[in-house]
Amino acid sequence: KGEYLHHKTIRAAQGIKIAAPDLDGALPGSSLLVAGPDDDIDELKREVMSDLHSIIEDVDRSGRGVYVQSSTLGSLEALLSFLKKSEIPVFNINIGPVYRKDVMKASVMLEQAPEFAVILAFDVRVTPEAQLEADELGVKIFSANIIYHLFDQFTAYMQDMRARMLEEAKNAVVFPAQLKILDGMVFNMRDPIIVGVEIVKGILKTGTPLCVPLEGGEIISIGTVSSIEENRKSVDEA
Repeated sequence: KGEYLHHKTIRAAQGIKIAAPDLDGALPGSSLLVAGPDDDIDELKREVMSDLHSIIEDVDRSGRGVYVQSSTLGSLEALLSFLKKSEIPVFNINIGPVYRKDVMKASVMLEQAPEFAVILAFDVRVTPEAQLEADELGVKIFSANIIYHLFDQFTAYMQDMRARMLEEAKNAVVFPAQLKILDGMVFNMRDPIIVGVEIVKGILKTGTPLCVPLEGGEIISIGTVSSIEENRKSVDEA
């Protein structure tokens, strides 16, 4: 990239290199203030941190949401503002490349809210170790350099997640039905039990658990409906 040039003065929008101790704790995009001989250092620190505090206010206090990673403080603020308008909760934030530790933090959502076990990485690098850890744990990482592209990826993921959750819930729902075994319609009394029935009440579906009520309130479970035939045709419900 060539050698650095030394200047007596610098105008706005000019890139510079700062050589100083403890820069590991500096946040890209945060304000840079010059302390004069009469300035209060603690006051200047509070002024610099005020930007970060305003951003932290957008983090969901319920501890439920996505994990957001960005390259600078300014881009993080823009992304959080966009997510807030889109009603997407954020439970934690960070600046810089996505590391394995970030995936570990995001993985806590796997138990609390699996649909939010997601890292939205805006204009940052995802390390191979982080991607490997995410694949093993089941954490999704979406990466883009444009906010709208990141939003589109996450929206498509949420739509797919909701569809799968709806399908799982549908399969878990039991539709009650009252059946009456027809006379002379017991074709097999052992696994599998095959009988002809009349549906007295409700809807019978494949997967519905079957039980027989006895006198005295006792209930005997006999299995689940594996298949249904009506007029010699296989159907999913009757």
